[in-house]
Amino acid sequence: MKKSLILLMAVLLALSWYMALGSGSEAETKYQQAMENAASFEERELYLDAIEQYEAAMENHEDNAPIMLRIAEIYRKLGEDNSYLEELKEVVSRYGPLESAVSQIYDYYIGANRENNAIEYISGLHDSYPEDEVVARYYREVSRNYYQLYYEYQQIGSFLGGYAVYEYEGKKGVIDTAGEVLLKAAYDEIRIPLKISEGFPVRVANQVYLISEKGYKIAQPETEYQELGILSDKRYLVKQDGKYGYLTEDLEPCTQFQWDDATNYRDGIAAVKSGGKWAFINKKGEFLTEYIYLDVKRDEQNFCSGQGRIWVQDAAGYHLLDTELKEVSQDTYEDVRFFVSEQPCAVCKDGKWGFLNTNGELILTCQYEEADSFSIGYAPVKKDGLWGYLGLDGTMLIEPAFDEVKGFNQNGTAPVRIGESWVLIQLGIYR
Repeated sequence: MKKSLILLMAVLLALSWYMALGSGSEAETKYQQAMENAASFEERELYLDAIEQYEAAMENHEDNAPIMLRIAEIYRKLGEDNSYLEELKEVVSRYGPLESAVSQIYDYYIGANRENNAIEYISGLHDSYPEDEVVARYYREVSRNYYQLYYEYQQIGSFLGGYAVYEYEGKKGVIDTAGEVLLKAAYDEIRIPLKISEGFPVRVANQVYLISEKGYKIAQPETEYQELGILSDKRYLVKQDGKYGYLTEDLEPCTQFQWDDATNYRDGIAAVKSGGKWAFINKKGEFLTEYIYLDVKRDEQNFCSGQGRIWVQDAAGYHLLDTELKEVSQDTYEDVRFFVSEQPCAVCKDGKWGFLNTNGELILTCQYEEADSFSIGYAPVKKDGLWGYLGLDGTMLIEPAFDEVKGFNQNGTAPVRIGESWVLIQLGIYR
């Protein structure tokens, strides 16, 4: 009985092998025959019959990317551009971003003057395959595209979030990333708050107060001040009788007015200046250092701390600290720019500019005439007297063509100066 059972199992196994081999052999035969038929039809320009045979071949084959590419090419010969693109995109959908398919899609859009479609498609691939080398190469190409918004201004500051200060006939107002005016230029000074609900600090003649995004006055200190900063870490920086001090969020004094210059608070720390030197204080106004620094680097919003990093200058040059005022690196530089994002900032050595990461490591050598820090993968650099934008890999993404520029914000918008006028440009990948 046992021997009979073993024999039966062996027979069944052999039969299954035979059927599998036979089935595989039959499928291969059908595949080869369909491919031969398709090639013959294609050679005779019987394209619809060729497509039918190629599709039949795919039913008996696993790796069908080459066949689908042939079908796409036939649609192109037939002038069926939509079917051509759909077939190529289906290749990418099934088999990933094969260069043979991605390159044809990109080239078709560019050749048809449909650059926006190319940007949209490649950007979508980059979202799905951020580490793929083929996608990265084409994404670098579409990253070069930008367009100019209609509006022109006499001056534009750097964006904070979605807003920037602009100037018109000596007065200042606020625009958004599309260049639309949020607050008309009617103020001697205006600053962008960290939160719009906290109000825009403005100065009109000798009065300072806070306004809403509609321009309504929402708060005003009881005491007269010459300057009013934004609310940050629950503190307002103000100037009174030529000296700086701080107010609480209720606009009440919380320090003496004793400093020649000062920064906004961030990370619980601020820099203050007296007697030509800088020191650091905490939110209680207590000194964390003595007046030992020649300079503390600030951004346009008057912050001294960015991405947990602070640049200070002593006799040796600028060097990098963390927010506990400990050295990140002992390397020093002649000049530096503020960290505006987690990406590298610009530093100057021997009269040339390069880029340094938050660990204090130089990642792009000092070789440019001037530079500013990276944001969203772009850094302003000056070459041969004009400004353009550099990529993180050192590739010039936007060739130098501007007289002056500022960094891109999170919406892909940046102010640039052409001649005497400032305009906004926006990256195509953010359109």
